[in-house]
Order: sequence, then structure tokens, then C-alpha cells
Amino acid sequence: MEELAKKNTCSNCNFSPLEFTFCPRCGQKKLTEKDLRLRVLIGDVMESIFNIDNAFFRTLKLFFLNPGKYVSSYNLGERKKYISPIKWFLIANAIYFLFPYINTFTTSLQIQLNGLIYSNLTRDWIEALISSSELDSQSFQIQYNELTKTLSKVFLLILPLMFSGLTFLTNYSERKNKPLLFHINRSLILHSFLLLVVLCLLPLIYTLISNDNQVYINDKTITITSFVLLNIYGFFLYRGFFKSGLVKNVARVILLNFAFYILIFIYRFILLLITLGWMRFF
Repeated sequence: MEELAKKNTCSNCNFSPLEFTFCPRCGQKKLTEKDLRLRVLIGDVMESIFNIDNAFFRTLKLFFLNPGKYVSSYNLGERKKYISPIKWFLIANAIYFLFPYINTFTTSLQIQLNGLIYSNLTRDWIEALISSSELDSQSFQIQYNELTKTLSKVFLLILPLMFSGLTFLTNYSERKNKPLLFHINRSLILHSFLLLVVLCLLPLIYTLISNDNQVYINDKTITITSFVLLNIYGFFLYRGFFKSGLVKNVARVILLNFAFYILIFIYRFILLLITLGWMRFF
């Protein structure tokens, strides 16, 4: 205790003489006997928890009620108030892979072989790879599905990055005031909504009520509902971000909807190549 009180050097950067409560070089607080008491430790823990909670709940509220304000405020420098869009996306990503009601981004080998628009072009090539491997078809499929599930958690970030590139190009004339990073942050939040609401919450509601409403609720209705929800959310997220006239904005919405549909298949194809390459070379 006495050595601590007499210490005149910063423990963090060795600045000396340390004559103030905080080090003028690195900002480290000079410890005193009070800082070694148990109640100080408890206070630090509680402060950290509540600071995290405040940022989390503030972000959660605006994420659902006013996503445009959340991203705009963050882009303009209000960083401590909110969780960053990339962290929010990673949270949504983790929740999605814990509760994967719809395997849109964890595409199994069976779907890759038979369920996608490019399946007829890649089927023979994939079957040739299976034949040349040391595994039988069933074992290969099990190994592929496990690996692609893991890899998709990492490479799902490709999708919002590709989409932000498209929104940036459709608004290229405003690139000085709205750089690519602004588009990336908005795209991350849009895809967070896609993961949390469209692919987790909505299918959960669908599962809970489908038994009593088979006539009204099916794959077609949930697809339409997902499309409508994503566009409504996108409207509030991007409202005021694009300064074009009505006709250009309508054309942009149609283009981005079509492009988003194509990007899903591009992402799945990239994931197919990465998974097969990983199995072959690692």
C-alpha cells in the first residue's frame, strides 16, 4: 500500500513524474488505496454493464423504430451512443445461426445440386468432385453441410458489402457527401433486419400459427410477406438518403430489388466454391 502511494511513475507508459490523477501521456488513472477496495471493482463492473445496456437498448429501439436516424447519427459521429452497424450485424448473424428457421445462407449440398437456378450448370461438376473424392456420396454430403454451415458465418459479410456497392453506384454522383462507408453501414443494418426479422422472427411466427391456418399460410405467403417487410424497412432506412426525384427513386428500388435477388444466388455460388475448395485443399 505504501509503495503504491509513493509511486510516481505511470504503470502503463512509465511517464514520470506522475503528479496528477491521470497520466498526461496515456490517460491511465493513478491508483490509490481506494482503488484496491472490493466495492470499486463491483462499481466498475456495474458501470460497464449499464453502459453496454444503454448503448444496446438505444440501438435496439432505433433499429426497429427509426433505422435511418440510427445510421445517420452514427455516420455523423455519434459513436458512443450506439452499437456500430458492423457489431449489430455480427449480433444478428450469431442469432440467425443459433436459430436457423430458414437456411437461406447455410445452403446444403442437396439444395446446391437441385434447388438453385444454376444447379443444372454445376451438378455434373459437383458429382465429378464427389466421385473423385475418397468419400461416399452420403459422407461427402454430411461433411459439406457441416463445413458450409461454419464458413457461411464468416462469408455472410460478403452479401451486405456487395449490396452496398450497388447502392453506392446508383448514387455515385453524391459520393463526396455520401462515401462508400455510409452505404456499407446502411446495408449492414438492412441485412441485420433480414436476418433477425425476416429469417428468424417471421418464420417462428409462421411455425407457431401454421398448424391452424394451413390454407392462408404457406411458403408463397411467407415469401411475399418477407418481400413486403424488407421493402418497408428499406424505405425507412434509406428515406432521405437518396436525393433523386420520384421516378429515379422508383427505378432505383426496382433495380435494387432485382439485384438483391441475384446477389443471393451469387453469394450461394461463392459459398459453394469456397466450401468445395476448402474440402479439396484443406
